[in-house]
Order: sequence, then C-alpha cells, then structure tokens
Amino acid sequence: MQRLIQSFLLFCLLLTTASNPVNAATVELPLFLRIQILQNALIESLIPQPGQPTVLFQQGSYNYLHISDPQLTIRDGQPYFSCNAAAGMGFESLGLLPSVVKWSGSILMRLNFYVDPQWQLRYRIIDSAIYNAKGGKPVVTGFAWELSKRFLHPRLEQYAFDLAMPQKEITLLLRICASPADTAPLEAALKTLTVGTLRSTADGLVVPLLLTVPDTQTRAPPPLPAQAPLGYEELEKLQHVFEPLDAFLVFVIKSLSGSMGDSLHQEQLFDLLITSRYQLLMILTGQTPLEEEDPLRVLFIDAWQQLRPIIESSSGEKGMMQKQLLRYMTFLNAGDALLALDTAAPGLGMHISSDGLRRLARMLQPGSGEDPLRFDWQIDPALRELFQFQPEEPEQKTQDALPELQPESPQQDSPAELPTEIPTEEPAAELPPEPPRQEPAAESPPEPLPQEAAPQLPPEPPSQEPLPEFPPDLPEQESLPEFPPELPKASATLHRLLNFLVGVAYAVELPATTVTNLRKQLHLWVPKSTELDEYEKIIGKMLETAADKQLKKAKIDPRYATIYKHLIPATAMIESCWKQYAKKGDTIVPLRSPAGGIGIMQINQHVWRGFYDIKRLEQDVTYNIQAGNQIMMRYFQQYGITVAKENNNPELAARAAYATYNGGPRANRRFLKAGASARQQRVDDHLWSLYQKAAAGGSGDLATCSIL
Repeated sequence: MQRLIQSFLLFCLLLTTASNPVNAATVELPLFLRIQILQNALIESLIPQPGQPTVLFQQGSYNYLHISDPQLTIRDGQPYFSCNAAAGMGFESLGLLPSVVKWSGSILMRLNFYVDPQWQLRYRIIDSAIYNAKGGKPVVTGFAWELSKRFLHPRLEQYAFDLAMPQKEITLLLRICASPADTAPLEAALKTLTVGTLRSTADGLVVPLLLTVPDTQTRAPPPLPAQAPLGYEELEKLQHVFEPLDAFLVFVIKSLSGSMGDSLHQEQLFDLLITSRYQLLMILTGQTPLEEEDPLRVLFIDAWQQLRPIIESSSGEKGMMQKQLLRYMTFLNAGDALLALDTAAPGLGMHISSDGLRRLARMLQPGSGEDPLRFDWQIDPALRELFQFQPEEPEQKTQDALPELQPESPQQDSPAELPTEIPTEEPAAELPPEPPRQEPAAESPPEPLPQEAAPQLPPEPPSQEPLPEFPPDLPEQESLPEFPPELPKASATLHRLLNFLVGVAYAVELPATTVTNLRKQLHLWVPKSTELDEYEKIIGKMLETAADKQLKKAKIDPRYATIYKHLIPATAMIESCWKQYAKKGDTIVPLRSPAGGIGIMQINQHVWRGFYDIKRLEQDVTYNIQAGNQIMMRYFQQYGITVAKENNNPELAARAAYATYNGGPRANRRFLKAGASARQQRVDDHLWSLYQKAAAGGSGDLATCSIL
C-alpha cells in the first residue's frame, strides 16, 4: 500500500512538472473591454429597431413577452443585465370575455462571462429576479418567470462578442515588433496563448491573455556601457530614426480629432505632440543620454503613457459610434499588449519598428489610403486648424533669397559660433559677445565668390547714413517711423506703478507699407558694430508691434498684457541676441542652432514641423517674430497665467511661459523646483534678469546681448 501511495505521488509530481516547466514563466497581456462597448453590442443584438420594444414572444393578442431598455452594468465587480419587460398570458373565455393575466416591470440577471475556444465572449446566467413597475416583488410572477426563462435566457446565452479580431491584431503586432533573432522564441510563446480568469472592474472587463515563456526571457538585459557623445553623422541618422514616431503621432492625433472636439482633449493632444518633440531634442542635443540600443522604444513608451488615458477617457463618452469604439479598443489593447510583453519579457527583444507603428496606426483608420508614417516639412493645414493656430499671412517676397538649406540636416549649416538650441542648450545671449570690429577707413571691394556659394552680401550702407537704404523699387515718400529720443530711465517701482495705473498702451499698429519696408530693411542685414543703434531701434519696434498685435487678439487681463510685452524682447534677446542672420565666411545664412532652432525667436523646426513654413522662418524676420509670439502667447495663457495664479504672483507668468518655450510643457514649473539642472537654472535666471530690466524700462543692447 505504501509503495502504491509513493507511486501515485511520483506520478502527480511528474504531471505537475510537465504542465508547469520549472524554467517557465507566465506573462499576462491584458485585453480590456470597456463596458460601453459591450453594452452597445448587446443593444444592437437585442433591440434591432432602436426606440421600439423587442418582441421575444407573441401568440395571439394575450400571450406575449416584450423587452426594452437593456442595460449591462458592473456592480461590486459583478456583471448584471437588466431590462424593462411586459408580459401577458390568457385566453378568450367562452368566446366572449378574455381571461388574461398581465405584468409589467423589470428583469435583473446576474451574469458570468467566459471566452469559448473560438474567441467569442459569452454570458452565463447565474440567477435572476423580476420586479413590478415600482421596484417591488410582483404578486403574480410564475408565468412571467417562465416566459423569461424560455425566451430571454436563451437569447442572452446565445449572444457572443467577437474577440478574434483584437486577438489577431495583437499577435500580429507582436510578430512585427519582434527582433529577428527572437522570432522563434516569440512564436513558441504565442503557441501557448490561453485565456485566464476574467476580471470585472468598475469600467469594464479584463480578459487576460496568458503566454508561457522561458524564465530567461523575463530577465532584463544588462545595461549598456557609457556611450561617447554622438558625432554629427550619428545624430543625423538618429534624427531619421525618430521621424516615423513623429509621423505616427501626427496621424493618430488627427485621426482622433473628429471624436475629440472638446478643448480639454485638444489641449492634452497638443501637449503630447509637443512634449514628444522636445524629448527628441533632448536626445539629439545630448541632455538625455542614450542608455539603450533602442531610444525610439523609450519615446514610444512615454508617448503611449500620455496617449492612452486621453483615448480611454474619450471612449467612455456617450454618443460615440460603436465602430469607432471598437477601433479604439483594438488600438489600445494592441499597444498595451506590446508594452506588457516588453516589460514582462524584455529578453524577447521587442522593439518599435516602422512596420509596427504603421500597423498600429491603421487600426484607427483601417480604410485610409494615406501612409501613416509619411514625413515631410510642409505646413499641415489640418494640424494648424485642429489646434486653432491663427491663419497664415500671405508671404511677401524679398528681392534677395537666402542660400537653400536642407531642413532634414540643419547641422550642416550651423557654424560653431551660432547660439545653442532650446531646450537642451543655453540660449544665444549667454555667449560672450564678439568684440567690436575696427572699421577700415575705406573698404576694398570683396573678392568674387565661387559659383556654388550663396548670393553676395548686399552693399553695406555708407557710414554717414543712419539706416541702410531702401531698395529702389519702393516709393520714395515712404520712410521709416521716427523714433523718439531716449528718455531718462525711470525706476522699476515708478515704471510698474505707471503700468498698473494706466494699463497697457498698445502701440499704434504700423501701416502695412511700413512693415514691408522694415522687413526689407532687415532682410540679410547682419549689423556691424557701427550699425547696432539703428538696428536695435528697428528690431525693437518690430518686437513691440508683434507683441501688441498678439495681445489685441488674445484680449487678456491688462496686468498680464504688460508682463507679456516685456517678456517678448527679453525672450528674443536670450534666444538670439535679436539676430535673424549670421555670417558664415563671406555668406549670410539664417541663424541656426545645431538642433534646428531658426532665426531671432529660435523656432525649432523639429518641434514646430507642420505648423510653420521653414523657409519663411529662415528668410523673413517678421514671420519668425510672429511665429514666436503665437507660440509664446499659447504658453503664456495655458501655463504662465496658471502658474502665476497658483502662486499669487503675476510676474511668474513670464518665467513659466519662457520655461515652457525653452523646455516644453513639462518644464513650465522647473524654476520653482529644486531638482532643475545647473544649466536650466542658469537659463531661467538669465531670462528673469532680462525680463526685469525690460519691465523697468530698459532697451536692448546688442553689444552686450543684454537689456540696459
């Protein structure tokens, strides 16, 4: 007998070992079904004609069962079905008077979900109850109970919700995103795919998809050794690696726009897009070290963690079409499954490929003929309209064109002396100014440039004239606005008191012809030391006019309007020292940073791709200033004023808005936190210093790149 028991125990041990290998681990990929989706599907099945009761049974005039208003809910983790119902049973008595019993009220059923072998979600009825119209127990229930069991119970238990499609999309996405070396282990894991015990939550149902993988695959790979700073060619290649993710996010955001028309979701989607682009800049400029072989994976995970709750919250809104909800469900579950497997089994080598992003994007727009990963540098009108950017003003051509620069490779045209780019490098004004040049008594004509060089510089104005001459095609009577003589600088206290008492006095808007003349004056102008005073007055007037124009459109509180007026010249000073162009040898080129910041306001082409015309940002100083004002006003209203009110300090609006302009939406409070880097603190303190000088009535000084 003892030997028999030992043999039995050995058999059980072998059986357990065979079914649960010692060196195997179970990975769960959660498939979440929002209750609204299940509810809509059930209504479509039970109520073929919306607004009308469904006839489950009808025999003659007196025998019937009708239902309406079906509801699927979850209470205390348990799913329930309920509906209104009306039933009757009877017959004609002696051919004269009918003998009929009638009932109307509601039916409540407690359910249990399960998934059958064909990936169909089904319901089992555990128990049920019927109530009268007032919610109490009816006096006569037998016939209604019998009718319900005969006609309603089978209808519910025969209903199925198809999970084959999301299951197929999930497994296909996992295959696409597996590294070539790990295809075989992944296929072996997918063959073990089963459904675990279903779980109900307050919002829906979790169907756990279980995979068995070797436990060696659940161990995180060792960290990479410290990497040397990337060279130019490596940075250029890395930039192209990130282009599919940026195109993917733009496609997804525009796909969601039709169903997310409220301002909160638009604000969240805008922050998502801009934040992801600022994170790319931090990688390209070296502030975020490349600690992994696949930096695209890191950015995708971060973007997904922002995108998922946005879609999830909108999916719960009533009125959304069921087809749309199903697409969202598949999209979210596929992305969740990819990240769940990546987290639980990093040894499988999951990575974010272009094919994977393309497949994931098409789950939202399955019939779209557009390539979800199409990437270009053109203005995207749909993107501008979605985020309510002001209409583009018509372009005004200037006589001389700048050299053609390739947006994809901005570093090629970035001299080492140009200012570094936001958000990862210090702005231009922190660089020491160049010493004033000693002007020769008489200039000798420049040597001719080689054929492939950019156009020659325009003739420099004679030293005796205060401003460069207008091009000959302009009307002679048109002249620059006169600048009043400088007044003695008032104290900061007096200046702020006057602002408070008088409010913001908007400058008289310059006539269009004057603005055109100023634009042409500034085109290709890199001021010499003897021209700085004149240049400062012109560019200062342009900055002031652009700020006033933006303030008139925004219509914000006068206290904040005053702060904004001082913030714009301080921002332009710290970003570029009020410069739009620089000299590269004998050639004039747009002021560019290595990471893609352009012109006087350092509008970054990567961050603002699709929103602005890159060539106009390079060649048109007024367009560049206008773009910078639009961006700053958005940040000022969205973050600056919010932070100022939170801290009961209006001037913090300037600091918060600039921190966002410099570092993206996540940086809007960095100057209030102790964890900011030394570089960030230096930049924020410098801006604050410049702003305070502007608020005290100071004017720009390009010789020192400051405000005096």
